[in-house]
Amino acid sequence: MSATDRRDVIEVLAGDHRTVEGIVGRLETGGGPDVARKSLVDTLALELAWHTQAAQRYLLPLARRVLPDGDVLADQHTAEHLTVEHMVRDLEAKDPSDARFEPLLAQLLAAVHGHIDHEEQITFVELGRECDPGELLAVGEQLTAARRRAVTGTAPGGIGIWPVAAPGSASASSEPAAAAATSSAPSQPADAAVSAESAGSAAPGTAAPIPAQAQAAPAGSVVDWVRSVLSEA
Repeated sequence: MSATDRRDVIEVLAGDHRTVEGIVGRLETGGGPDVARKSLVDTLALELAWHTQAAQRYLLPLARRVLPDGDVLADQHTAEHLTVEHMVRDLEAKDPSDARFEPLLAQLLAAVHGHIDHEEQITFVELGRECDPGELLAVGEQLTAARRRAVTGTAPGGIGIWPVAAPGSASASSEPAAAAATSSAPSQPADAAVSAESAGSAAPGTAAPIPAQAQAAPAGSVVDWVRSVLSEA
């Protein structure tokens, strides 16, 4: 693992936040055609599913063990994660033409803003103060390694994981993700990169449409799909 890959768990999850904020900003400031808006929401759903599951698996156990108020903080974050995941599930089942779509999306975006503020202003600060830097780095490397395995592996049942190249390879360019993030309508093939940031290779805030593999996951929700992927990674 190169020096550029060595980010601690706070840095990795803060990178998730920047990616999510980039997508949220586009949803808050632009209308656009329904198909493009739905594609952005699907991409946001995937990023949020990955972030919440990664935090549950890697960040919160550390907070419980290290912080004096770790159990309280972890329980609060778990409740926030569940709220976000329930909203994601509801949005997945709706089309932008549905009268309930935009109000539910607004609720989700508000919940995301609140969660990011809570995590960065309280949990990250306390962990940075109380936790040994070497342990934060070790957990960050575990999370990064899990993401790399998820990118190149297969989900249960043979479903393909986000088919992006491993960081540092010739095909790991951020250009496809950046192009998708600025497009007015989804034009990338279904097997294009979902989020190069999740693989550690793109600038924060760039993300591509959710791949067909994730949409067709047998669990029925991207939340369940990501949970399966991460457990296998």
